[in-house]
Parts: sequence; structure tokens; C-alpha cells
Amino acid sequence: MRVTPMRKLIIAFWVFIVCMLLWQCYSSDQARKQKEKEHPQQIQFIFLPNAPHATPTPAPRQGADVQQIHYSMAYDTPSTGNSTCYVTLKNLGNAKATGIQILVRPFRGASNYDEDVGQNPADMAPLSEDDPISKFGQWLTFPDLAPGESNTQSMVFLSRRFVIPGTNPKPEILFQTVKTNP
Repeated sequence: MRVTPMRKLIIAFWVFIVCMLLWQCYSSDQARKQKEKEHPQQIQFIFLPNAPHATPTPAPRQGADVQQIHYSMAYDTPSTGNSTCYVTLKNLGNAKATGIQILVRPFRGASNYDEDVGQNPADMAPLSEDDPISKFGQWLTFPDLAPGESNTQSMVFLSRRFVIPGTNPKPEILFQTVKTNP
């Protein structure tokens, strides 16, 4: 097999390309090693328990202050076609709360969808506050809550076809504060 000048040129070209690739690998490796020497990786982090940037615990609010701290739904419970709403309320104030009620609106903030026409439930916008389904709700009564105490109650609703339930945003909670005698 005779080596022609054209073959020599092609071989020289590929030898040049391989040399350039090897040089690039060598220089990037050297640059990485130099960077590691200048900026070593930290392996251990120490956090002080009383760091100055820690947020202080908020003081209890004056009087009773009942807030919804958790809301969830279990679908098809206790039977098919029903949904059970679980609501947890907590008294964040410094006085006992009595006569506690919350308006549970499982479809407030809900989304309408119809998978039969190819709609994806994740792409749907929430129902408006004026929608009749969004206005549907029922009052749920809770026992008295002492300061810092919480309680969970449940309520069963009929499921609605083509409606993804919401999270009961902006809950309406009624309660009375027990006055303490000085």
C-alpha cells in the first residue's frame, strides 16, 4: 500500500486533532486541580444552636386566636362518591376559646376540569368565589381549646364530578374568648 501525499495530509490532520484533544483534557484537568487547591471543599458544617440570626418564637397573641393549621381530604371515604375533609384548628392565643365553629368549604379554590374533552386537571384555574359550587359549605363545630391546644375534626361531603377540591383557603372561623378574672 502506497502512501500518497493526500493520505499523508489526512493522517497529519487527524494526528493534529487527537493532539489538540489530549492537550485540552490535560489543561482542563490542571485548571480543575488548581481551583481545588485555591478553594478546598468544606466537608463539615457547624451550626450553633443559638445563632444570632435565629428567629425568636412569637409571643402568644392576646385573647384567643384560633387558626386553621391543617386541611386535607380523603377521597372515596367512607364510601365511593364521598370525600372526607379533615380540619385541624389550633388556639395560638393566650386565653381559652369556646363556641368554635369553622365553615368548611371543600370546593373553595377548587378547579373545574373535564377529562372527556382532553383537559388536564393541572392546567385548570380555580373556580371564582361567585361559582355556586365554590360557595357550598357546612359549619363544623369544635370543642373548647385552651391556649396552645389543637383539635382535628372531620366532615363528609359528596364528591363532585369534574371538580378537584380546594384547600379551604381563607377559612371563616367563629369563636369566643373566655374572659379571665383578675
